[in-house]
Amino acid sequence: MADPCSPCSDHDDELPSVDGPQPPVVCQGSASACQGSTSTPTAKTRYERVVLQHKQKRNQKKRERVERKRKLREQNAEDDEVHISKRECKAICKDRCLEALKHGQRVCIDLGLESLMSDKEKSKLAQQLGRLYGSNKKCEKPMHIYFSGFRKDGHLYQECVRKHQGFQEFMVEMTEKNYTELFAAEEIVYLSPDAKNALKSMETDKVYIIGGLVDESVLKKTTLQRAEAHSVTTARLPIDEYMIKADRGTFSKILAVNQVFDILLTYNLTGSWSQALVAGIPQRKGFIRKETNEEC
Repeated sequence: MADPCSPCSDHDDELPSVDGPQPPVVCQGSASACQGSTSTPTAKTRYERVVLQHKQKRNQKKRERVERKRKLREQNAEDDEVHISKRECKAICKDRCLEALKHGQRVCIDLGLESLMSDKEKSKLAQQLGRLYGSNKKCEKPMHIYFSGFRKDGHLYQECVRKHQGFQEFMVEMTEKNYTELFAAEEIVYLSPDAKNALKSMETDKVYIIGGLVDESVLKKTTLQRAEAHSVTTARLPIDEYMIKADRGTFSKILAVNQVFDILLTYNLTGSWSQALVAGIPQRKGFIRKETNEEC
């Protein structure tokens, strides 16, 4: 009986010559070039497919960004439903502010009152100037801002530089000249809470002066007396005409510089005193809108 472990003589010519253990066959190249390989893609093939998919997604996003920019240029306005990057938003804001410096409604912050303030009050005013600039920069319809009587050797200027990065690059006209040297007397309307007449509207040929003063000791009629000394028109915000007192609050009509600015900014955009006052006056003041009042 033949040994089952021995090779069959009838098939000797079919067996390869073996001179010891042979190494496994390694397939060179892609899976398709390997005879007898399975249909499962190799790791390299999967990697190439993932890379291609990511490239296609990046290209698609790039096309979408280009399309968004095209729509924004056509509308010349920011569409809330269209997502834009921070860089695009900054560019739009900058263009609007530069346009405002040419044709925007003029508002001047009178900083010639620095000698009346303590260092602490000057520091607070520096914060308020930064806030109003931020509001203006973000607004769809920014205004043309002036900082008059602004001495570079003064403590207020140094506080502004310290508190606000890039302050010297703010899109604001800063000058040491007094507001009376910048504008004709008939153009000026100085805003003061102690003025007799309410401001009815904003006119493009006028410049509205806000007293740059933080007065924790509450010196009365400071801005009114300053305006009267220069024989210029004065006006107050129309709080009494469009607001009433709520059940509780401080009921003070003295507002921070940036709050007055924000009210003017909103009115310049909407043409509504009710909307501007409600948005700009803090709730703690205790004023609410007159429901029966109609806009002038």
